[in-house]
Amino acid sequence: MPEIFGTVTTDPISPGNRPREARRIPQLYITGLLERVVHLAGRSIQSGSISERALARKAHISQPHLHNVLKGIRSLSPETADRLMEALDVTVPQVLWTGANEIASRIQAVPLLRNRIGPGSDASFQDFRGYMPFTAALAAYLIDPRSAYLAADLALPAEFRAGDLILLDQNKSLRTIPSVPSCWVVAEGAGLRVRYVRRVRGALEASTGPDASGLWDWHTIEFHGRSILEIVRARIVWIGREMETPLAGSAGPARSRN
Repeated sequence: MPEIFGTVTTDPISPGNRPREARRIPQLYITGLLERVVHLAGRSIQSGSISERALARKAHISQPHLHNVLKGIRSLSPETADRLMEALDVTVPQVLWTGANEIASRIQAVPLLRNRIGPGSDASFQDFRGYMPFTAALAAYLIDPRSAYLAADLALPAEFRAGDLILLDQNKSLRTIPSVPSCWVVAEGAGLRVRYVRRVRGALEASTGPDASGLWDWHTIEFHGRSILEIVRARIVWIGREMETPLAGSAGPARSRN
């Protein structure tokens, strides 16, 4: 994982145990980012995924210049770094999250929605506040993946909690035939809600899951002239939870907890 800004304590403070001095985690600057781009280029060539000549051609730079950059003889300019990243098909978040012994393709940057998903807020799937790192094995096969935090909702399915981080798949083919056991983000009432959803004889039904006796309470979501894609916004494929952290607030802007 990448360097993280700030300080950490190497040992917890406990009675009778003298705490160690907090150590400074290395900061990452522009020079370090450029070095990582060079490292990624070198790794791609060494792995055989692309030749030095082909990479130079794809990045629109001369092979001798690329060779000198890889050998550390010449420095990498920001403009050349941009072309190399485009040729390698990597993003800035991937460069940030890729360590010395990692391959960028293992990490995928997924946009994080600016607003939480919950009642009272129809969070835009095009308005982002940043990105979240997910393994490519998890996110690479999703269609237009998004990540989001859940707002407080008294009717959340039992598997979910306010403050959960969720990974969303916007696959239209699946959204037209929603079914259990998947959970879905749906436009219901004032805002977006997490629900189990199914289609029954052309109708769209939603539920928060089984009650204590195992019975499901299904209710109909009216179309009101909307298409099913306007109602069923995404399929939830992953949940992440920060343990023992209280959450306050409704479906407003998702703020950092750091």
